[in-house]
Amino acid sequence: MKEHSLFYSHIEENDYNKEAIKKIRDYSIQNPNEQIYLVNSPLGEKKYKYDYQEKAIILLSPKHKIIFLNLDYNLQDEFEEFVDEFIEDLGSISDKYNYKQFIGRPKKWKNELIVKESANNEFDVKLLFDKYKIEDKNLRRKNELIISLITGSINDIKNITLEEPDTILEKIKNKIILFDGEQTRFIYKILNKKIVYIQGLSGTGKTELLLHKLREIYVNTDNTKIFFTCHNVALANTLRQRVPEFFDFMKVEKQIEWNKRLWVNHAWGSVSNKNSGFYSYICDFYNIPFSRWSKTTSYKDIFKKALEEIEKILDEEFEYAFDYILIDESQDFPKEFFQLCEKVAKEKVFVAGDIFQDIFEANIEDRVANVDFVLNRCYRTDPRTLMFAHSIGMGLFEEKKLNWLSDIEWNASGYIIKRNDKKICLYREPIRRFEDLEIENYKSMIIQKLETYEQILDIIENIKQNNPTLKPDDIAIINIEDGKGVYEFFNNLEFMIMDRFEWKVNKAYETKEKIKDMVFLTNKNNVKGLEFPFVLCIGDKIKDSYKYRNTLYTMLTRSFLQSYLLLLDDYKIKEQEKGLEIIQKNKCIRTTEPTDEEKQEIKRTIIKLKEEKNISFDEFLTQIFNELKIDSKCRKEFLKALPDKLRVFEKEPIIEFIKINKKYYC
Repeated sequence: MKEHSLFYSHIEENDYNKEAIKKIRDYSIQNPNEQIYLVNSPLGEKKYKYDYQEKAIILLSPKHKIIFLNLDYNLQDEFEEFVDEFIEDLGSISDKYNYKQFIGRPKKWKNELIVKESANNEFDVKLLFDKYKIEDKNLRRKNELIISLITGSINDIKNITLEEPDTILEKIKNKIILFDGEQTRFIYKILNKKIVYIQGLSGTGKTELLLHKLREIYVNTDNTKIFFTCHNVALANTLRQRVPEFFDFMKVEKQIEWNKRLWVNHAWGSVSNKNSGFYSYICDFYNIPFSRWSKTTSYKDIFKKALEEIEKILDEEFEYAFDYILIDESQDFPKEFFQLCEKVAKEKVFVAGDIFQDIFEANIEDRVANVDFVLNRCYRTDPRTLMFAHSIGMGLFEEKKLNWLSDIEWNASGYIIKRNDKKICLYREPIRRFEDLEIENYKSMIIQKLETYEQILDIIENIKQNNPTLKPDDIAIINIEDGKGVYEFFNNLEFMIMDRFEWKVNKAYETKEKIKDMVFLTNKNNVKGLEFPFVLCIGDKIKDSYKYRNTLYTMLTRSFLQSYLLLLDDYKIKEQEKGLEIIQKNKCIRTTEPTDEEKQEIKRTIIKLKEEKNISFDEFLTQIFNELKIDSKCRKEFLKALPDKLRVFEKEPIIEFIKINKKYYC
């Protein structure tokens, strides 16, 4: 039976515990918004085992004390010894992650937060939860920190205060993160299959989970070879930066053996450097030809050809290139890439993708049908902002919808559907990150007509006044338009920000990274995988193109507290404002369901759109050359000079390269 996303049991069922586990599971089904974990040893710490753990259950739930259940009341002394040993080990884990200065020594929180009960046939889960509910907010926070230690959902204690902060920004930054049931299952549950698929919305924590999975493998195995990869070069650079930081944070004692045990790079690479990418390493390892881009070659063709070459190797001569492969942003790859990974990995391939990376995805239902883990709770973005971003992206507030999902797809995307004839309300369940924050009247999403540069500065000033601890890198300003006017806009804005606030500015379209204590300015590229408390999206007007709407959706969901949409033209602003007002007031998207004929037409349009995108890289370059009116004589020179790192389907970096080098090749 598939568990719901807020319930997790890490206990192997036996004759002692199965009835108690069933009672707690049944309670969780009746109370689906109650987060519950069942464990009998600390997760992520395999060295801790106990003689009595098969006869005990530790029941964990935020806002409730930690309940130790004895399943054999004839063995009370052994149970007491188990509790004491567990608490002693928990104290060691607390020391390891520097929690002790916040939660105190075990002898203190043991009396405050630990309770022991007998799980006999009469025990009632609801009565138990009612009896041990915690009312004091600071004690709740201490309890959540202890739960995070037990479940392996470790928080950076430097960013946590035991007392709840005053401002909404600091409350969210200080929110104690606890993995939900589905996230915890992905990290710790062992599936008997070679490829494990996880799909989720943007902001559901997929990359963070892959880092935890990487740590789990690296720490608990010796001499294994692991490749962590993705399509996007900028994301690969970010991941390579994050891995050592994450390992340090998680107190990994094993040294990272780069390019010996662990590779973190994008999926392509250079023919001259085998460690520069997954494909380049595979070609070198199996001594197969490295295929370059051509007019008739696509990613799909190249990975297919590589697999065919490897399949020719005799079984007795075949060696696995890696033990484990982890893939982020899997929606960027063709299925042939996963087939190649499955062939060259000895143990497992973990594949994480976004079911809604493109809101005009035509087959969400098919994609989630055979997925092992589906994450539909978005922890990055305020649910109201997410609902608005989906609405404006798919045209849900407009008479002619740009996209519509089936009920299964709405559910997979985290929506609850309520119908009244053709009128539909789409709701999302509340998220822990935003609970208890009293933000009912706080607007997470604001639309304005943009009149002047000063208006942008005034918004920043207002944010600054309302959030005394605001840092420059808490703000991202994204211009979602194309053309050189975008760069002129940022050049002007840079000087105005420096003059008014004395803040430095990071032009991320040049640096390709997020820099501490600098306001983040970028075009629509270079924000994948990033989040900011405040995002200002700048655009000309709400255009009807599918690509533009998808970009708009993606950029608006980069914030975890507040997004602004600032438009030069008020085209379609009124209907979006009206829809946003309903979201703010009723916490739902109110829209009209298209007719069956309209749904078919939407589907045909999206399928046609996808077919047009299925082109080779050379065809992709030709479109750029045509757009920039590059003479045919120059094109060959550009093709020779284009660096390997730019040979990906990312338009803006290639345009920048052509413009910078035009004087040399034309």
